[in-house]
Amino acid sequence: MASFQGSSFDQTDFTDMLNQTDFMDTLNGKTPHPGGGRLIVMSNRAPIRIIRESGKERVEPTVGGVGTTFLRLLERNGGLWIAWSGGRKTPEPYLIPPENPRFKIIFAPLNDQDISDYYYGMCNRGLWPLMHFMTPNCHFSTQHWSRYERVNRNFAEIAAQEAKPGDTLWVQDFHLALTPRLVRERRPELSIGIFWHVPFPPEQLMRILPWREAFLEGLLGADLIGFHTQSYMTHFLNCCERISGFEVDRERCEVRVGTRKVKVGAFPLGIPADFFSDLAASANVIARARRIRNGLRTEVVILGVDRLDYTKGILERLLGYERFLETNPAWHKRVTLVLVAVPSRTKVADYAMLKRQLDEQVGRIVGRFSSEGWMPLRYLYTQFGAEELASYYRCADIALLTPLRDGMNLVAKEFVASRVDDDGVLILSEFAGAAEELTEALLVNPYDINQIADRLKAAVNMSATERATRMSALRAKVMANNLEYWSEKFLNALAPETALAHRTDETFQI
Repeated sequence: MASFQGSSFDQTDFTDMLNQTDFMDTLNGKTPHPGGGRLIVMSNRAPIRIIRESGKERVEPTVGGVGTTFLRLLERNGGLWIAWSGGRKTPEPYLIPPENPRFKIIFAPLNDQDISDYYYGMCNRGLWPLMHFMTPNCHFSTQHWSRYERVNRNFAEIAAQEAKPGDTLWVQDFHLALTPRLVRERRPELSIGIFWHVPFPPEQLMRILPWREAFLEGLLGADLIGFHTQSYMTHFLNCCERISGFEVDRERCEVRVGTRKVKVGAFPLGIPADFFSDLAASANVIARARRIRNGLRTEVVILGVDRLDYTKGILERLLGYERFLETNPAWHKRVTLVLVAVPSRTKVADYAMLKRQLDEQVGRIVGRFSSEGWMPLRYLYTQFGAEELASYYRCADIALLTPLRDGMNLVAKEFVASRVDDDGVLILSEFAGAAEELTEALLVNPYDINQIADRLKAAVNMSATERATRMSALRAKVMANNLEYWSEKFLNALAPETALAHRTDETFQI
């Protein structure tokens, strides 16, 4: 969970992290398949950082809610997590927890050139903007692509060497798009799934990628490819058919690859909803939310929380808020926007430029509208732990989330889960994956600053009855489609015969 970021923990802390919600209890009483193997999770970044200081070793967790679910699945079933350490050094395999091992983390090696060309190059300057339909930000290089292939090959070789018969491999996200095919070539008998955590672009945009056929073929090495939404899944099927010429069965959501059939499905990502709901109801969070509110000295608090990324529509959001203040002077001195921007990819030029633009825009709005002690905007360039984040969720009256394109937008779901009083308004971009689920939100075109202003006006004037009706419906959806439900649904679709999501035995295989 985010609350563990930046803090060290021992075995007791780790056990607590694995049991933050009632996931284990929900699995009790289910019978495992006698032939079920281990789960092997593969991701670009490892769930922990190993830090050595003064001859001693300590561990810092790096995962968010999704990573915690994988940790718990591995703790339950035994198995492996294969990932990059996040640094230049490649630690030795690490047992979790160290004193009573349940599973093992194996670190894939990345040298300086890999980090530069694969991670900062192909992933962050090529694939990330392409997947988010931001083609002007795309920078493609043959050198970067070669390194991307190399790193994917290294990951695949580790998985092929470590996997045992009956194991299930679950690959995560666009960093490892080629890995399913590369593992399939080495271990054709394995069950392989990949979940795509970002949007998937339509055929016309995917054609921009110079290595589009190899990219699609890499993904099609999997048995199951999961996306957040039906629209992303449709884009992928169109690309397979129209770019690579594969036979597509749209009724069955399958792609024929030689003698194999690859399943494709929509699995909207959930959050640890009970965790955020319980945290928001805690005495510490309630007290902290009250202190934040008192410090703001305003009638209505609007909240925006994002990683500082050009896909998040932060600049457009500020222009929309500025238009709201221009056209609604009666709300001056009564409303404050709290903008939380989490530092991200600071070594990438596009992100450094965005930071400068944001600083200038914030300064202009504050200078233009501030008066008599009233601050129309509070800008926080920082990263919060879970408790502090939940406090801002509780404090706010309105969440204003306007990504220009987003795979899901988990902040929207976290805000909803934290509204334990069934109050508050969610304004959400129609281009966020979450918009397909959270239809009771006030949906907005993030490119239309007049519409953003109109939605803000509707939100501040909304009756208590309408707020409660909308939020109650949103909460029901978020609580039902939680993180555990998501992982169980994917694993059952991938390898029902192994029943990994239902394992209850205590035999751990590392």
